[in-house]
Amino acid sequence: MNTSFIHVDAGACIGCRTCEVSCAVNHQSDEQLGFHPRLRVYKASKDSAPAVCHHCEAASCLSACPTGALRKKNGIVEPVQTLCIGCKSCVMACPFGAVDIVADIGSHNMMTIVKCDMCQHDPDGPACVRTCPTDALSVMTSERLQQLSQRKRSRLF
Repeated sequence: MNTSFIHVDAGACIGCRTCEVSCAVNHQSDEQLGFHPRLRVYKASKDSAPAVCHHCEAASCLSACPTGALRKKNGIVEPVQTLCIGCKSCVMACPFGAVDIVADIGSHNMMTIVKCDMCQHDPDGPACVRTCPTDALSVMTSERLQQLSQRKRSRLF
């Protein structure tokens, strides 16, 4: 089972985009991409919710990439930027809309994969979760999934 991912409570999301800003700021020193958060808040008429990577067990983005520019390490789907050719196969394959390809402003013809990495470099965890004013985002772990599953099963009987 997957180790963890960011869970979104769409009913609690107010579309303020605080998560996008905190994500971009938290990763600002890592890259030459300018303002590119690793998650995107999508808005529909009255509803909004961030699209985040679920680091799927059988991630379709991994199998779609012809160059192996995405790999799974410690349960996290992470990019290998030097292998990205910008074909956007991973973008098309992601069922959550959580992967993007952008031009690296620091070099010519270099494409960069932008997707959630669970803020692995930050000991405090994902910046988006810490800064969400409505607690619409939370880290979902295997243990938490099991607890939720047990609670739902106990309600059935």
